[in-house]
Amino acid sequence: MKKLLIRRTAKKYINIHNDISNTANHLRTRVEEMDKAGNREGISLDITACLVLLAFTFESRLNFIGHHKVGDWCERERFPTKLKIVRKALNLKPDYSVRPYSSIRALQDFRNTIAHGKPIIIEINETIEGDPDAHPDDMELRAPWEESLTTTFMRQCSDDIDEIWKEWLNAAEIDSYQTLTHGEFGYQLLEGPNGLGG
Repeated sequence: MKKLLIRRTAKKYINIHNDISNTANHLRTRVEEMDKAGNREGISLDITACLVLLAFTFESRLNFIGHHKVGDWCERERFPTKLKIVRKALNLKPDYSVRPYSSIRALQDFRNTIAHGKPIIIEINETIEGDPDAHPDDMELRAPWEESLTTTFMRQCSDDIDEIWKEWLNAAEIDSYQTLTHGEFGYQLLEGPNGLGG
């Protein structure tokens, strides 16, 4: 039997911000359920992962808008530069001292701390009065960034970047369905079993 000769064409529009956002939302839901149930086992680890993915979500959304609204967009540019370029392209002048935009700095600082992890040395040299029978093991060993590991902060960042995303899509005149991963494909019969094409 003679095989068919077929031309297949396809165009894929893969928007990674959806996958990253879905992962962050999955983690947020899990943390919310753990918090509601009073289950604290590993919750700070899930909050850490969620916050990092929220920061990735924000930057990938930034890259999506930049790709569609800025000529010669460079996704490898430094984050503050990209943010300034997109803000200008959308003609937005947000106030970074209040929510939702104030969350961007806090979220990005948290992300950078985790992404560029390095040892921290904190020295304490003080004179205190103490009970000779007490154990001197009450030293606080939490890192400064661990203050961000709360359900409240995670929820705030998630809500704020979603609010900014809606504002950006509106300013960019991009409908939400255009942000989804999608594709188009087609087949053309070039040569059939009788030597005929279509």
